[in-house]
Amino acid sequence: MPSLTLPSGHKWAYVDANPGAATALLCLHGFPDLGYGYRHQIGPWARAGFRVVVPDMLGYGASDAPIDPAQYTTKRLANDLVALLTALGIDRAVVVGHDWGSFLAGRVALWHPDRVLALVVMSVPYTPPARAPVSLEDVARLAPNLAYQLFIASPEAAPTIEANLAHFLALMYSPPSAPVNITPSGALRAALLSPAPARPLPTVLTGPAFAAYLAAFRARGMTGPTNYYRTTRLRYTEESAVSPPLALPPTLPVLSIYGTRDPSIAPAALKTQRRFAPNLTEVPLEGVGHWVMVEGTRPEDAGGLSTDAWAGGGDGEWWKTGTGDGGAVGRAVLAWLVGLEVAGVRVKL
Repeated sequence: MPSLTLPSGHKWAYVDANPGAATALLCLHGFPDLGYGYRHQIGPWARAGFRVVVPDMLGYGASDAPIDPAQYTTKRLANDLVALLTALGIDRAVVVGHDWGSFLAGRVALWHPDRVLALVVMSVPYTPPARAPVSLEDVARLAPNLAYQLFIASPEAAPTIEANLAHFLALMYSPPSAPVNITPSGALRAALLSPAPARPLPTVLTGPAFAAYLAAFRARGMTGPTNYYRTTRLRYTEESAVSPPLALPPTLPVLSIYGTRDPSIAPAALKTQRRFAPNLTEVPLEGVGHWVMVEGTRPEDAGGLSTDAWAGGGDGEWWKTGTGDGGAVGRAVLAWLVGLEVAGVRVKL
């Protein structure tokens, strides 16, 4: 996989499909995921005429994985991402994010508004900066469906997850129909430390994808990915020092895609998003859970991006093959971009 060492000293690995296209999509994954999480959408979006840049986020896959949680604050990550755009010769991009990638995409728009053409947030609604210190314990108290984050931020999380990695991935990637709920406080830890069920849990990671994720996290470990959850106070310190605006610019188009059966989304979060993202389009996916990029897609929708191709760097023109449309997310993003005017230029497919 191609990689660049940025001014921060961090090495970022990435896939760059259709690099000759005029308009770029920068796609950011979340926890616990990889750039490969966009495997169903990269080909369709590139074939539609977009340049699609998908990094393994810091701490994941082939990118660097610092031990210090301070390296994972959203300001530092946003600075790295715009440095990546600069290194690739991209002035402005449509920034697409899922889960933690969604939260970070919103911060890229706040810290570097001149580099963002439009914003797509998936499964985590846009969240404005806090105006007062909020601990992770406060978050869990105010939004009990996010209490699982307390365990992930704890010192025992990485070794516990690594010791039970296959079960952890099955829990995290369970479909809405699965008889499991890991969002309450203590539930994820208890599930990991309990004997594995006699019958494997259903998962939205099908076929070789599950094996690819298992191999990637065994190789890299879980300290980097869990570090994102250890940045709550660090992020507040960064943001309170400069008091960025709470609301996104009214000229910035924002698309929010989420599953109606995602247990991690509270109605209050959607209400906040509607208040602070004035140029907002929402696309709720009925019956879909958290993993909107893979639920309801078919293996062939990956459009030629096999696990072997991803491991090899996704080089070449593999993205030209395949006939899939990227599933519900692939269709929704393209439909929104059609005719969307960004930087005074109408996007044409």
